[in-house]
Amino acid sequence: MKIPPLRRVLPALGLSLLGCAEEPWTLTIEVVPGHEATAFQEDPPVARIEVTATAAEGDVTVSAAAPPGGELDFGEIPAARAYTFDVRGLDAGGATVVRGRSAAGIYLAAVTGDVLPLFAQRTGRWARPPGELAASRAGAPGAALAERYLILTGGAAVGGAAAGDVDPARLDAYDLAAWGGSASSGALPRAARSLVVRGDLLLTLDDEGASWTDVAAGQSAEASLPEGLGSFAEVAGGRTVEASDGRSFVIGATRAGAPGAPSDKVLVVGADGALSVAKLRHARAGAAAVWVEGLGLVVAGGSADGAGLEVLGDGATEFLPKQFPPDASEGAGAAVTGPGEIALVGGVHADGTPAPTRRLAPGCAPTCAAVEIEGAALTAAVGGVAAFALPGGRLLAVGSEAGEDGLTRSFIVDVAAAQVEELPLREPRRGAAVVPAPNGTLAVLGGVHADGTPALTIETFFPE
Repeated sequence: MKIPPLRRVLPALGLSLLGCAEEPWTLTIEVVPGHEATAFQEDPPVARIEVTATAAEGDVTVSAAAPPGGELDFGEIPAARAYTFDVRGLDAGGATVVRGRSAAGIYLAAVTGDVLPLFAQRTGRWARPPGELAASRAGAPGAALAERYLILTGGAAVGGAAAGDVDPARLDAYDLAAWGGSASSGALPRAARSLVVRGDLLLTLDDEGASWTDVAAGQSAEASLPEGLGSFAEVAGGRTVEASDGRSFVIGATRAGAPGAPSDKVLVVGADGALSVAKLRHARAGAAAVWVEGLGLVVAGGSADGAGLEVLGDGATEFLPKQFPPDASEGAGAAVTGPGEIALVGGVHADGTPAPTRRLAPGCAPTCAAVEIEGAALTAAVGGVAAFALPGGRLLAVGSEAGEDGLTRSFIVDVAAAQVEELPLREPRRGAAVVPAPNGTLAVLGGVHADGTPALTIETFFPE
């Protein structure tokens, strides 16, 4: 990625793994349940644990199995290699009731001691891996960094008097290999309202500008305002959507409420880091957005006047409205539910009532209609929804209950069966961020408890 000359602003966080050993390494795997200490004993209890290690190159795959409390020993495997570890816990009938997966690229030669801990959790529910964040934030953007870390920055620090010592531009991270939190000793150039990640590089945006930071090297450079954008305030605070071709989109129209005035601008971050702008036909607020393979970026809702849905096709710089009726609801989440089909879930009408779950085909022509799915609406008015596709035509929807201090709530929505089930967090909190984690889980991090104390633990959901 080409960026201007860099200046040092942030000490390196130690993201690079250590060197490799020349001799084979004998390593014992210890599977741990994190903060849910009785997870393996819950009904049905785990009778057998299986762990598989796969080298990054795919040419080495080894497995070990043992009952809970037994020793998982792989024997000798090359230490100078990077591995991913996958965990399954089976009940007496052979059904998988516990899952876990490490971050990718764990070099065995870098492991301290002879034991490597791996976190595993009950399937179908939230669980808290070991350790916690150094500090929490409310309303902060989150992201995955360097295929190993979950990060928070910006937002509002929480936790009483001690929170006043937390620089809003500081970076707080949770390490999915070491299972613990850390904080940068320096600060990013700005307190981010939106984030884009490229490996070890962060693009942070606020109303005043945007900066690239190489977190590993501790260097930063200002990003130039691209043609077509009056200021970064037109998109800052918008949700970031990733495309399969390496592009990222920061969508101002996904913001809701002040300072998220309706926006028609989308910042496009190319795979090479180049910045450009795409324009919606209608300014929107609280819109949903999702990437649809073979079609492009889809933005829906958030406007009482414009088409219910617009599409940015490959190579286009302006969105094409589709002839869906206007959809003024705000705060819905969007996820792909099948080839050429998406579902909008959650969101709130102007009168404060929940919006229905509805199915749409963005590629439709010439006339289009959203189909409401009776029985699949969320049971509360929830905005700021992030929706994620799960196996079997289901969605996980996480958002904030309508109202100034609305709790973070999550739901499993079965689009095919027209059913919805709330999935409570282990620690009720508000202002949390939800991030697809590098190990294949979905993670909720940050936020504040109802009593004002910081929510420091991470919560993860294994989607398989």
